[in-house]
Amino acid sequence: MLKVRQILRSQIEAGEEIALLFSDLRGFVAFTASRGDRAAFRLSQLHEGILRARIDEYGIVVKSMGDGIMAAFETPADAVRAAVGIQEAIRERNRESPDEPIDVGIGISSGLPVMTDIDFIGHAVNLAQRLSAFAKGGQILATEGIRTGAGTLPDVRYIPTGARNLRGLGPEDVVEVAWLREVARVSDERDRVTLILTEEGEVVIEVAKDPKQGVREGLAGLRRATVEEDGLVSAMVQRAIGRLVERLLRKPTTVEGGREFPLRHVELVYRRGSVRVRTPKGDVRISGVGRSDGEAFLAEAERLRADVARSEE
Repeated sequence: MLKVRQILRSQIEAGEEIALLFSDLRGFVAFTASRGDRAAFRLSQLHEGILRARIDEYGIVVKSMGDGIMAAFETPADAVRAAVGIQEAIRERNRESPDEPIDVGIGISSGLPVMTDIDFIGHAVNLAQRLSAFAKGGQILATEGIRTGAGTLPDVRYIPTGARNLRGLGPEDVVEVAWLREVARVSDERDRVTLILTEEGEVVIEVAKDPKQGVREGLAGLRRATVEEDGLVSAMVQRAIGRLVERLLRKPTTVEGGREFPLRHVELVYRRGSVRVRTPKGDVRISGVGRSDGEAFLAEAERLRADVARSEE
């Protein structure tokens, strides 16, 4: 680790860019509130263990924030390989423990940050962190510079997503590092949810981070207002406000108990610009899907379903 840090410092001093990676563990605050600090600590340790094992193959872990990790690499290719390895390992872990899945968004950027004894500071750091929060669960987002620097890698595709306006940083050309062996995909009009069909006959649901999560957590606090602590009138008012505002907020798209399902266990319906996904764990509706895209996705799903059925005969 010390040797890698020395190499990174030498690169920066020579004006050679390094790559930076951030992970973002989804639902950590809500998990802590519902399951308690000890359970949250075990979850963060599990997340960190999975990430460290893959990052150490290619770079170094700079710091852990409980619900996220920052890492640094000599090259963009090393960062992309580590990110893909992380998502593959998380996917395998979730298959082994489907009742307690974990979900991580990853962001990667490159630049010449200021390097201290214990940290990296600068625009590239902020950019990687913003991308990790912007990414859907299971998704890897990277800058155009990472794509150019990493070049062609086995079993990896780059999907341009266009210029994204990242809070506090302005527009940035962003690409998705597609690591699943997919045959088709479709997204909603706001790009908050993506459905992916894989060659293995799986339906993967990638969901963006809920931008109103902080508000929802605050409302949960209002609804928990008690007479003993807040007084009768105050408690009643707080609870009423919490219920009212919650009804005004659009419910986030979630599927309890996982985001990956065998195609044979899923029903897909396209109707009036929406794709509805019925799973054993709940339904997801994806709005704003064009007719040609929606029907093409369902046709590919039926073809794949038939191929899987033939292979199992």
